[in-house]
Amino acid sequence: MIEFIDDNNAIVADANSSFTYEVIDSKRDTHQPWSPLDVFDAKPFVSRYGDWNVFPYGENNQLPLIIRNIVYGNSIAPGILNKKTQLNWGQGPKLYEERFENGQLQRFYKDDSEVQAWLDSWDYEDYLARCVTDFSHIESCYTKVILTKGWRIGSQQKIARLEHISPCKPMVVGKKFTPTHIIIHREDEPMEYNVFPIFDEQNPFKAGISVKYSNLYTFCSSFFSIPHILGSIPWIVQSSNVPKFLAALSKNSINIKYHITSPKEFWDAKREDLKRECDDKNIEYRESMLRKFRRKLLKEITNVLSGIENAGKFWHTENVMFVEGHNLTELGWKITVIDQKMRDTVQSQIDIANKADASVATGIGIHSALGNLSHGGKSDSGSEQYYAFDNYLKSGIDMPEMVVMKMINTALRINFPNKRLKMGFYHTTPKRQEELSKNDRNKFENYAK
Repeated sequence: MIEFIDDNNAIVADANSSFTYEVIDSKRDTHQPWSPLDVFDAKPFVSRYGDWNVFPYGENNQLPLIIRNIVYGNSIAPGILNKKTQLNWGQGPKLYEERFENGQLQRFYKDDSEVQAWLDSWDYEDYLARCVTDFSHIESCYTKVILTKGWRIGSQQKIARLEHISPCKPMVVGKKFTPTHIIIHREDEPMEYNVFPIFDEQNPFKAGISVKYSNLYTFCSSFFSIPHILGSIPWIVQSSNVPKFLAALSKNSINIKYHITSPKEFWDAKREDLKRECDDKNIEYRESMLRKFRRKLLKEITNVLSGIENAGKFWHTENVMFVEGHNLTELGWKITVIDQKMRDTVQSQIDIANKADASVATGIGIHSALGNLSHGGKSDSGSEQYYAFDNYLKSGIDMPEMVVMKMINTALRINFPNKRLKMGFYHTTPKRQEELSKNDRNKFENYAK
């Protein structure tokens, strides 16, 4: 029996022997190219697309999709990110005016029928909900800026509406070494695309349609934001693998005796060997050929380990030499005997999962008390939740709001230059239970009656 947990991990067992198997990449962790040094190339651009230089957002311009696939394959991360989005959203977007009162900057929320009519004409709440969701994941968002049509000389040109753009769609390009335009492929005609200039706040009416990239600046990154969640990706992967491992362990009811690791370079070299064999035979190479070879090799290892105590029985494989700079590293297979204490093995996996969950919450920027994460099965106290929430309101929402509201506040300033209105997320100040009246404390009970 060979149970593949994913492409690089498996549990192998027969009547006499069982082991876990893992492919190790020496140059970077098996599951993650998610180091800023890896996914953001040092070159100003790394490829060409027609007449354009491409500035990719991560490896192959797929960082948002990579983050999405890893995050939503995890049991903890989506809930924490959703909680972060809810905390930033508060009670929703509202118009306000800023004034100083007794030396204190205060917001005065107000209604304005003229501005509200423009906002309602293009569903601003849905636009902002999408933008704040993007920010929770990658600290940035894209907006399509569409101007009014048919304006006449002497009349005021305005922004008609704003549209959210999914971050997996844009391709940032330029003719030289600076991003100037955004390429977006058409939904119904994927081979066709439109090229939009990047929105110029100093000359907002230069193009009928443009694209604004709003982001939180990252240290030493000239254009893109490097997502804060990037450093937590290895922990998210570890957290996701634990239930897969325990499920396979429970399903097969086996005691794992060995853990075997093989270098990724071994399989890369074997893939090239198979491709050369296919060329010699004039047949097409398929990735299934490598998987077939891997399964055959695992069965061979199983046969050897089943009789490992038999004299004269051995298993042989090749070592690979890897050159990195001036260092020459020998990469080979490794077989590690596992102590047969299943309770300890299971508990160690649970400990890894708990550590991973806490690290994920820290990387996302949410206190565990707000992320519904308990330690050792114990819930956080109301006092801890109160102070965590109060601290987040005081220090965690201003910069996200600045980025998410950047384009809509620019549009308000352009369309309504004589009004001092801005858009922001409305939040109420939390109160302790002892600060509430009895009626307020019981309002949820009364509501349920």
